[in-house]
Amino acid sequence: MSPLEIAEYYFKLSNDSNFDEITKLFCESSTFRSGKGELFLGDNDIMSMQRVHHGSFSQLEWTVNSVSEVKPGIIRFAFDFKGETQSRKKIEYSGLEDVVIFDGKIQHIQVQLIEA
Repeated sequence: MSPLEIAEYYFKLSNDSNFDEITKLFCESSTFRSGKGELFLGDNDIMSMQRVHHGSFSQLEWTVNSVSEVKPGIIRFAFDFKGETQSRKKIEYSGLEDVVIFDGKIQHIQVQLIEA
């Protein structure tokens, strides 16, 4: 798969909360900076964070508004997120997500939330 296809596949898997397949896209040296500025290192740490995040919602969905390969291997998504927490609170936000792909693996993800 091309870097763009890998990044798009990651978003699809995230909407499905398919942790087994998402895990295969990361490696021990992958890093992830959340929209809150938290930094995670390695597939185990990243997946632990993702399981907690997804688990805090009864439903969630990321909608991709645009996607482009801004440099070779660097994919930028503009997205909207809508979810409902386990306590039925509605959460909505927009953001940019940069996904860096190298040797067929996600090396880094950085999320930037956009203030409304």
